[in-house]
Amino acid sequence: MILAAMALGLAGGLFAYGFMGGMARSMVDAGIDRNLAHIQIHLPRFKLDRQINDVIPDAGGIVSHLETLPGVTGVSARAVIQGMALSAKANAAVTVCGIDPAAEERTTRIAGAVAEGAFLPAEDRDGVVIGRRLAEKLGLRLGAKMVVSFAARDGAIQEAAFRVKGIFATASAAFDRVTVFVRRRDIEDLTGGGILVHEIAVRMRDGGMTETTRDVLRARYPRLAVDDWRDLAPDLRLAAETTDVSMLFFVGIILLALLFGITNTVLMSVLDRTREIGVLMAIGMKRGRVFALIVLETLFLSLTGGVAGICAGALLVAVTARTGITLALFAEGLSAYGISAVVYPVLPLTVCAEVAALTVVTALCASLYPALKAIRMRPAEATRTVK
Repeated sequence: MILAAMALGLAGGLFAYGFMGGMARSMVDAGIDRNLAHIQIHLPRFKLDRQINDVIPDAGGIVSHLETLPGVTGVSARAVIQGMALSAKANAAVTVCGIDPAAEERTTRIAGAVAEGAFLPAEDRDGVVIGRRLAEKLGLRLGAKMVVSFAARDGAIQEAAFRVKGIFATASAAFDRVTVFVRRRDIEDLTGGGILVHEIAVRMRDGGMTETTRDVLRARYPRLAVDDWRDLAPDLRLAAETTDVSMLFFVGIILLALLFGITNTVLMSVLDRTREIGVLMAIGMKRGRVFALIVLETLFLSLTGGVAGICAGALLVAVTARTGITLALFAEGLSAYGISAVVYPVLPLTVCAEVAALTVVTALCASLYPALKAIRMRPAEATRTVK
């Protein structure tokens, strides 16, 4: 029974670890794929005020340089403007992202999130792609007209009419409610011409190269704010960094509960063999060997259950990582946190090693009291014990 309890407890704990890790990775990957990319570059004051005139100087040269860096797979130069979207039904505050569609498709996955229509087709001008939540709020459909107003470079209020060419749906309800995409050249024409770039997003082939590339860019462009996704989205950074610690703590609670079960089982085993242990000590077995006997029995018991539990948990995570776990019933609530309705659990091998080490420590701790109880027996009294 204790073997089954240990195996099931560890399997459940590791699966919970993998599930929570999958949710955290889903949040991070969704943010990177949606609009963050791995690195963004701005003017420092643009991050504070987001004024239309805070453009990045020599943006074209910076983009050309970024495209030559090793590991960079996409670079998108964006115009980012705060404005108001108006329809015949309602209005809403929006963030207007002026982009080059081809560059954006190499940098983010927003084009793949378009559920209706297309992502700014090249043959049309004055097109806009909006989020489904915003479309519902404004009562807009494909082909409908939407007016966007914003402060131009001279401070005057500029209004422009766009046709809805596409409606996207991401895992983030907040993003879908406030974000619209238009071509950057359309925004530049409306604001009097000239390059209008407030933000440069960079996508890496390997996320592990993000920090190195960020540091290289900070050294080359000291007057610009170069941030990776951790700096841009502290909530995602917190989710990524705390998952490992919190879930190991959760597994530790399971092992703590098993510790008392193992201790009780081994102690009952020792008390049931009082006479046999007394006989062994009476014929000359040293107390140190009796102590080692109990410790090894406990260690073998725990390792058997532990290995079975770790293998079962890892197998369960591996299966669900391929198929995914659908949480369609909770999709509405998950979208508020930017989590996809399909979660793919992930379990690093290092976690399995850490849990195995914790299992050994738990077994050693659980064996101490029964082993001390055994070596404190008096052989003469123990041999007279009647079962």
